[in-house]
Order: sequence, then structure tokens, then C-alpha cells
Amino acid sequence: MRLNQARASTVARVRQVLATRMRPQVAAFAVMVLGAVTLAAAAPAGRLVNDAPAPTVRHNTHITSTRLVLDGPVVLARVRIFRDDFEKALKRKITDDATSKAAIAAYMVPRFVVRADGVALTGEVIDGGGDLDGDQPVWWVLMQWKASTPARSLGLKVQLLFDSFDDQQNLVIVNREPSGERRSLYFHAGDRSEQVLRY
Repeated sequence: MRLNQARASTVARVRQVLATRMRPQVAAFAVMVLGAVTLAAAAPAGRLVNDAPAPTVRHNTHITSTRLVLDGPVVLARVRIFRDDFEKALKRKITDDATSKAAIAAYMVPRFVVRADGVALTGEVIDGGGDLDGDQPVWWVLMQWKASTPARSLGLKVQLLFDSFDDQQNLVIVNREPSGERRSLYFHAGDRSEQVLRY
């Protein structure tokens, strides 16, 4: 019961922190060592850009950026995707309505696969919203997975937008807590293999 309350408290803190726009250059993950994971970031002035206009200058790379935290049995990931690329993959405009949220979850869950100690975990999208990366509209998605015990190995397959762009790249920064150990993973279109981190 206490663990479930801690997880609920964690999700509430994550949502509160993510309600502010994160500046990519200063975005950072911090961990509260009270048995729960939380995200923290500098909160510059501004607002969420859920209905951002098309960018004035198109980006010439197809890339996603993910910050992932592993704290015992809980895995949280915040994925940032260029909005126009994401809309192309979803084949629809993204808004805050229930239909968009369902489409985002249906797209993300099978393409961002997490295994703990060889066991596939069930992922869920718990939040999302619009933002800017410089002058480029992006969409961020917060995902969560829960294992039954603290993970000693973590397997990831991140195949976001591979079906839309042959030059797609997905970068994942993994922070393991409470040790603070940090590792980076790189996934590119055409590579559908799982990458495994052992702790």
C-alpha cells in the first residue's frame, strides 16, 4: 500500500513539474531519494505551446530525445518529438483532446518497448503536451512502466518514427537511481534490435 501511495505521489510531482515548459539546454533530471522518482527542470517564462504554428524554418534532422529514469521497479521516460514529424507518423494533427491522446498512446506503446530482467513491461502514456525547441514546435510524451521488483537489467527497443523516416534517430539518456549512473543509447532507422543495460 505504501509503495502505491509513493508511486501516485511521484506521478503527481512529475505532472506538476512538467506543467512548465522545459528549456532543452537546461533540462535535467533529478531524483528524490525517498523511494520515488521525480523530474525537475528549469522553468523559463512562457507557456505550453499546444497549438503551435508550423515552424518558420523546417528542421533537417529526424530525431527524438528521451530522458529515462530507472528507480528500482519504476521506469519513467519523457520523450520529445518534433511535432510535424509526429503528426506525419500519426497521420493526424495533435491536440489535447481524448482522440489525440488515444492515438498517441496507441502509437507510442508498441514502439517504445521496455523489458526488466528479460520480462516485457506494460507501458502507459501518462501525460503529454506541446512545447518549443528553439523555434521548432515539439510534442513531449511522459511514459511509465512498472516492474514487480527492482530491475538488474533494462532492455530497450525504441523504434519511434522508423516507419516514417529512413534517417530517423532516437537518443535515450538513462539515469539509474539512487546511484546516479548515467548511460546513453542510440537507435537508428533500420536497427530494430534491443539494447540491454546491465546493473
